[in-house]
Amino acid sequence: MIFLYVLIGIAVLALLYLFMCYFIAGTIIHLNRQPIPRNPKYYGMDFEDIEFKTSDGVAIRGWLIPGVLNKLVVMTHVGGLTKYGSTISYKNLTKLYNKEVEFPLTARHLHDAGYWVLMFDFRNHGESGADPDRGIAGVGLKEYRDVVAAMDYIKGRDELRDMNVGFVSFCMGANSTIIAMSKEPDAFKNVKCLFAIQPISFEVFIRTYAKKLFTPVGAKLMLPMIKKFVVRRGGYPLETMSPGAYVKDLKVPTRYVQARNDPWTELSDIEGFYARTPDNPKEFFWIEDTTHRFESYTYFQDKPEVMLEWVKKWV
Repeated sequence: MIFLYVLIGIAVLALLYLFMCYFIAGTIIHLNRQPIPRNPKYYGMDFEDIEFKTSDGVAIRGWLIPGVLNKLVVMTHVGGLTKYGSTISYKNLTKLYNKEVEFPLTARHLHDAGYWVLMFDFRNHGESGADPDRGIAGVGLKEYRDVVAAMDYIKGRDELRDMNVGFVSFCMGANSTIIAMSKEPDAFKNVKCLFAIQPISFEVFIRTYAKKLFTPVGAKLMLPMIKKFVVRRGGYPLETMSPGAYVKDLKVPTRYVQARNDPWTELSDIEGFYARTPDNPKEFFWIEDTTHRFESYTYFQDKPEVMLEWVKKWV
């Protein structure tokens, strides 16, 4: 009888292990679709609702905030967030941060400095359409098409096509921008700089996040099965969800930004991106005295000087 109970216990643990790996794999390939609670008008900025199509037919919806300079900044957002950011009223099992993230506050600093600002929701996010392959995410490997489509939109508007362009890109948004610049460089001839906040290799993110949830031993046991489930459910191999292979093709001045105490990454990851990035030139800015990855996404809402200095220098 004891032996039977042991077998049942092992079977239950095995099923729980498989379920958790399957669930986590699902959160990787199907990112959150949060609502958009406020638009730029709420923050005192006039704006235009815009829409454009990607090369694979996805409807991308965004905001165009007019400026007084003949210069434009494209902002690209974090995976699982939106062009607005993240709202605390949104409830989800995988919710990672319980404070409001408001990207229009960052955009307002750029607007007040005179820049036009273009913000949009990536595919599978916010108000944009779903990826044609069952809404599966690529953490940049699919979403780069959305960035290219934004550049095509800019070229298609008379008042925008001759503007110098800069990018302020967060996490998956930075991944997507870097990959887009590598895969379709001709689309980015008007781009003068990139301000890349915490691009990341998703395998690193999942590994460090799993260590927090399940201890280092648990993470080591779970990661191989999570990776298998990601592929079996139609996603890219986890180790390929990274801008690491593409940063060598960057042709614009690039400043990387990283919170030094970010618990959900390994600092060697972004330091590797920096090392492989050509000196066009390039710089690195550490955010100190933070304890949460998302605090870097709100940092420039309150302290925009480093961002504005980089954009002003090159755009």
